[in-house]
Amino acid sequence: MAITYTVAEYSEEDRTVEVTFENSDGLVHKRTINIPHNEDGTIDEEYFQEILEGQLRGVENKLRVGVVTFAEPTPPPVGIAST
Repeated sequence: MAITYTVAEYSEEDRTVEVTFENSDGLVHKRTINIPHNEDGTIDEEYFQEILEGQLRGVENKLRVGVVTFAEPTPPPVGIAST
């Protein structure tokens, strides 16, 4: 079963970001991931990509042994304007 992920928007000031993993059935599993920063405060993009790939492998492994669950995605609230 193929699993893909999407990363929510984030900025250099953010310390964490929500990552949504989606399986081939359209079910999702969400995690909050720490964002690594360099000494100058910029995001260490190369290391961040390594972390994301490691998280994907972890989710795949945990799915195989049955310790992670995927659920229907939560629809966005109705009637709330985005800013």
